[in-house]
Amino acid sequence: MESCGNASRVVGGLCALATLLTAARIASADPSVVSYNRDVRPILSDKCFHCHGPDAASRAADLRLDVRDEAIAYGAIVPGDVAESLLLERINETDADLLMPPPRSHKTLSDVEKQTLLRWIEQGAEYQTHWAYQPIRRAPLPPAVSAEPSPQAPIDRFIQQRLSLEGITPSTEADRAALLRRLNLDLTGLPPTVEEVAAFVADQRPHAYAEAVERLLASPHYGERMAQPWLDVVRYADTVGFHGDQNQNAWPYRDYVIASFNNNKPFDEFTREQIAGDLLPAPTESQRIATCFNRLNMMTREGGAQPKEYLAIYNADRVRTVSMAWLGSTFGCAECHDHKFDPITQKDFYSLAAFFADVKQWGVYHDYKFSPNPDLVGWTNDHPFPPEIEVESPTLRERIKKYRAEIAEIETSDSADTARFAKWRCQIGKFLRDEPTGWATPPPQTKVPEDEFLQATITDEGQIAFGADGPQLLEVTLDPVHRVVAAFRITLPADTDLKAPLGRSIGDYASMLDVQAKWTLVEGEQATPLMISHAAANRSLPLYESGEQLMGVAQGWSLDDTPSDEPHTAVYFLDRPLRLSAGQSLRVHLTLGRVAINRLRIDITPLRSLEVSAQPLPGDPAEQIADDRTARAYYLRSDPNGWDPRLADLEREILAAREGKWPVMVTEHLSQPKTIRVLPRGDWQDESGEICVPALPSFLPRPRETEDHVLTRTDLAEWLCSEENPLTARVFVNRLWKQFFGTGLSAQADDFGAQGEAPSHPELLDWLASEFRRSGWDIKHLVRQIVMSHTYRQSSALRAEVMERDPHNRLLASQNPRRLEAEIVRDNALAIAGLINLERGGPPAKPYQPADYYAGLQFPDRPYVAETDERQYRRGVYMHWQRTFLHPMLANFDAPSREDCVAIRSVANSPQQALTLLNDPTFVEAARGLAARLIEEAPPEDASRVALGFRLAVAREPEPAETEGLLRLLDSARMRYASHPQEAQALLQIGLGAQPSEIAPAELAAWTNVARVVLNLHETITRY
Repeated sequence: MESCGNASRVVGGLCALATLLTAARIASADPSVVSYNRDVRPILSDKCFHCHGPDAASRAADLRLDVRDEAIAYGAIVPGDVAESLLLERINETDADLLMPPPRSHKTLSDVEKQTLLRWIEQGAEYQTHWAYQPIRRAPLPPAVSAEPSPQAPIDRFIQQRLSLEGITPSTEADRAALLRRLNLDLTGLPPTVEEVAAFVADQRPHAYAEAVERLLASPHYGERMAQPWLDVVRYADTVGFHGDQNQNAWPYRDYVIASFNNNKPFDEFTREQIAGDLLPAPTESQRIATCFNRLNMMTREGGAQPKEYLAIYNADRVRTVSMAWLGSTFGCAECHDHKFDPITQKDFYSLAAFFADVKQWGVYHDYKFSPNPDLVGWTNDHPFPPEIEVESPTLRERIKKYRAEIAEIETSDSADTARFAKWRCQIGKFLRDEPTGWATPPPQTKVPEDEFLQATITDEGQIAFGADGPQLLEVTLDPVHRVVAAFRITLPADTDLKAPLGRSIGDYASMLDVQAKWTLVEGEQATPLMISHAAANRSLPLYESGEQLMGVAQGWSLDDTPSDEPHTAVYFLDRPLRLSAGQSLRVHLTLGRVAINRLRIDITPLRSLEVSAQPLPGDPAEQIADDRTARAYYLRSDPNGWDPRLADLEREILAAREGKWPVMVTEHLSQPKTIRVLPRGDWQDESGEICVPALPSFLPRPRETEDHVLTRTDLAEWLCSEENPLTARVFVNRLWKQFFGTGLSAQADDFGAQGEAPSHPELLDWLASEFRRSGWDIKHLVRQIVMSHTYRQSSALRAEVMERDPHNRLLASQNPRRLEAEIVRDNALAIAGLINLERGGPPAKPYQPADYYAGLQFPDRPYVAETDERQYRRGVYMHWQRTFLHPMLANFDAPSREDCVAIRSVANSPQQALTLLNDPTFVEAARGLAARLIEEAPPEDASRVALGFRLAVAREPEPAETEGLLRLLDSARMRYASHPQEAQALLQIGLGAQPSEIAPAELAAWTNVARVVLNLHETITRY
């Protein structure tokens, strides 16, 4: 049996006596009355429904215990008569051959469970509709309980009513520093600053806390925090999974989710845009980005894969995700047969899949030219995962703006050598008098391989001419008069015949179209490859590798759609200008593959363009050089002596920012939806099953359907957030409650079916679900209801007398401490260290990662290049998410791979976590950053620096024993590094951050060791 994000759970034996009694006390004021939903269904679902439940294929003895009438007709249950009920007889049987559950099932009933079934039958064996499928009922608020503190929020009324019945008092409010840290971490995923904590502790105004709540709800980092659980559920990742796990263009969808939470987009609108945004009238760019949700299933480009098989896989993935994200239901268990525990039929599964039969998709993402469906042709076979659209990115536009400002600052600085600049300007002036266009055509010397049977000739214009179709290979040697070279240009005549559409350029091996050019510097017998930084053509097309568009030197040169009288040009820019010495020449090896070329010309220029363009010298070059500022800009790029490498780096960044635009996968609908059938036993090759049309789940309330209306994804989205559907509001509220309390009101947030857990406070869950609907699906309103309650603001300190009666804190007599999620563990450390980069949105960042971690990632092999600038310190929500090779820091702290949808992250406690905090370069660098802060910001006394470390990390003062222990460590480290300075240097060289020159290396290294301990504290990575 499948469930979203989890293997099938084996739950036998988990209902211990204390847990059952606690659950009974929690959910009912009168535990003497047996409730079917609360007490009986969990027993029957766990122990009986597999063989006597909804799935006819696995039903034994033709007995159904999930339907009252059938159970009574069979004689298994005789209401009010425990002696005649066969069920009670068989569960108490001493003969192993007659005992139920049978011993081979490895399931047994405890005495408490047997007694529960007996009392239930004795009381009339009343069945109930499963709690999650009942209509949402808004119970009246319970009366205020006279207790301290007096309950104010509606949530407190429900919680304290239950506590009062148990004779338990709620905990007092957490101390103000701990409360502000909790609120910051829950609403933004970032710790408060020392100044914010001090101000909040000092502010005793009644509304100070409410103001803090509003400030954090208005923070742009609120959306980043709120997005993380949703991205788990929708299985957002930056790669497609499966064996190739190539990159996919999805991050604009992640930014859409963050913006939606920040803008408090109503959840029904959020739902509609993701599921059916492409079907809305005149959809906006944002609504089209939202439809990337339908494309986040794993995909393959594997050669030899069966398209039909993978389409079935994609459809099943989409059903599991939609049913989990909005319905909290395990529809995946009905892919091969009817659900064994819930009333979900196999037809329900495939009818839900039929809603997405109109989504334009391919089974194997390189068969675009071979599809029989005309809607699925028109893409080049190397395009990654269409359809895509190009969208604006505010983040990229801001980066470009920032880079251009830095370039302007460099160009206007006085860093250039005045004498050299004057000499260069004179030389360039002479060159431009000889070559007014800025391009020179050196006399070429050609060599054609003997087996080509062709002879190249040189025309008067310096062109290289061949026979009718030209050679496959050509070697050209150039000996330019002007000895400085910044760029090359290849020009093809306008009538060149196109035989192949695209080529690529990578590293020192550049190719455009099928004109592949390898440039070398030749001196005698030695040839040194020249590195090309980027290339441009008068009409370029994208190229892709591993699902990622190649940039810089890696672009395609197209001869299509170019005016017939316009030559085709491609320009190759050297990574730095080159000065040829005596005896040196240039050589280019050309591969003229599948293009009919009868002549071409190669030009060079000593001027590096101010923009990435196929025309590096726009306008009149001489006129530009006459302007002082423009001349200086050219000089810093074009002269080997004046060349400033910072400009090249910044221009590469501008190129990578793609003019502020980026492609994103979107949903486009087919004119004719694919046929969806029930697949017997889930076999994609079996076409004997009935055809399914889009239909809402048969076991849930739904609007009346008419035969002449074929349902669409729009209908599905409307129904998900309709009054008829009882699940969506409950599921979202429960998931949100889990985010703020560590456990949902129903602890099994990924299963609202029979195998799940009844809510601890069902009236509260329904009241919040009703409030969510009434508010117009206002998420921030719901968040306010939770965080403003005393229940949320309680101390998380353990109370022995309550722990004994309610070991799992289901009564919520206190807050629940919980470990931070993986991304926030990292964010927290970087923020404490003062390193965090709070740039929002944009392409994913790649932090440090162990060498060769991607060694097993093939098809093709790909290197992992970590960020080398401030992007190294971006927030975890923006980290590159590689499905099959998830970053080890994320994996060690239980982040899911997102190969499937996940509603509950596992929480493990492993040695790898402590080792990560100690040795991962990110955390070592964070420790060094924290050490520098302690030295620079605290008073010079060591104890004061330790105290600041605690205030930064855990928002409190250290205990005397804690200070004493860290000072002993500090003394030991000082002695060690004083006698072994090379060890101090080795420690301080980890990461990118520059070492403060005013701090002695041994001292900084010693405090780094102290900071590593502080960052490794359980309290530092725990939200209390």
